[in-house]
Amino acid sequence: MPEPSGGLQLTGERTLPGIPRENYWFQRHLVAYELARDLARGKRVIDIGCGEGYGPAMLAGTAAEVLGVDIAPEVVDHATLAYSGPNLHFEVMDVSDLGVPPGSFDLAVSFQVVEHLVDESGYFSEMARVLGGTGSAVITTPNRLTISPGSDRPINPFHLREYTPAEFAEVLAVYFEAVEISGLFHAGWLALNDRLKVVDFIKFYEMGHANPRFWTHRLLTPLVKTGDFKVDTRGLDRCLDIVAVCRGGREGG
Repeated sequence: MPEPSGGLQLTGERTLPGIPRENYWFQRHLVAYELARDLARGKRVIDIGCGEGYGPAMLAGTAAEVLGVDIAPEVVDHATLAYSGPNLHFEVMDVSDLGVPPGSFDLAVSFQVVEHLVDESGYFSEMARVLGGTGSAVITTPNRLTISPGSDRPINPFHLREYTPAEFAEVLAVYFEAVEISGLFHAGWLALNDRLKVVDFIKFYEMGHANPRFWTHRLLTPLVKTGDFKVDTRGLDRCLDIVAVCRGGREGG
């Protein structure tokens, strides 16, 4: 059920900080931003499909400048009010038609965006264009093999297209000269929970109060931290999210 948070609505896809029952998904998103923060040091950064704004604000702690772009005006208005800094800005833009000159940025990040898009080719082409031939991109998307197991079509109604790690690498190679694929996995107690199933982070939203796992979710989900996940290159077919680091944009894709 959507609920207000900081002036925005939970849609089932937008992840917001400060909501205990959403903390698993929020921390899962933060892992990618922590990875990108190390790459952003001293660079001009664009966050394509930035959402609520916490990610660009995190990147602004190390980057020379950060531009967060999103197609939803209410999201950009919220981000502008919620996060500020001399090197941090937000603008309304279509991710497939970015209104900036070629080579404007050194680093592009775009997390959990491509699976929602109709114009994937425009999105990748624009990302490569604004980076020029010397910039880098960090992109994440859910792994179809684990988010929609046994199905060639997305189970999530918000997703238009999902990739396997091999498929994602193949598509990105059209737009970038070098593509490194890794995956996001559970670690620590989350890895143990995969075997014991004390908490179900997916089906929780369908549970009633009579289900014991409803209450274990309420109790344990606020405890999830970014350290309960890991990024690895092994066993990619089992990863939760695909993490791609791309370099050398190919003009025109």
